[in-house]
Amino acid sequence: MPLQERAERSRTAILDAAAAEFDAHGYAGARLDRIIERTQLTKGAVYFHFRSKQDLAEALVAEKYATWPELVAEVDASGATGLAAAREVLRRVAVVFATDARVRAAMKLSRTVLTPEPDDDAYARWSAVVGRSLEQAAEAGELSPGADPSSLATVAVQAFFGAYLIADERGRLDGLEADAERIWDVIAGHA
Repeated sequence: MPLQERAERSRTAILDAAAAEFDAHGYAGARLDRIIERTQLTKGAVYFHFRSKQDLAEALVAEKYATWPELVAEVDASGATGLAAAREVLRRVAVVFATDARVRAAMKLSRTVLTPEPDDDAYARWSAVVGRSLEQAAEAGELSPGADPSSLATVAVQAFFGAYLIADERGRLDGLEADAERIWDVIAGHA
């Protein structure tokens, strides 16, 4: 196996192990020795890629932020518009949270030790993404007259992330996609 390919596999194994550790124990409870043990690599191999627990956390958070534009682009490319697009974006986010320990770990890390700058509001960005689709919905007559797409987007995003936090805390992430659908059913029924 070429050196570069082996290095990339090692890096992937390390990030997967770190994500599992941070997802299970948070930053404060995560231990480097358990991360190293999960990788089945030597301590030196792990430290070659990441010098500290902080470096691992930063890599996971950076990776999380890189995930979302691709997801939104996929929904845009699908041709979905209006309410269908808004619903699909949050459904796909629910699937990612339910299935991807790296994203869950990064979410926990960005709420605790790697909090964003005050002007870097991820929830506002999600509300803007959903709001664009709801603007389309309003223009297409999918919303009740007078419904405010921006307010509906904010409520949808806040409800979704609240549902995520509750599902994660209770160990019920397998139901998050259905929770997202219920949120949209309620919003669509009142929009």
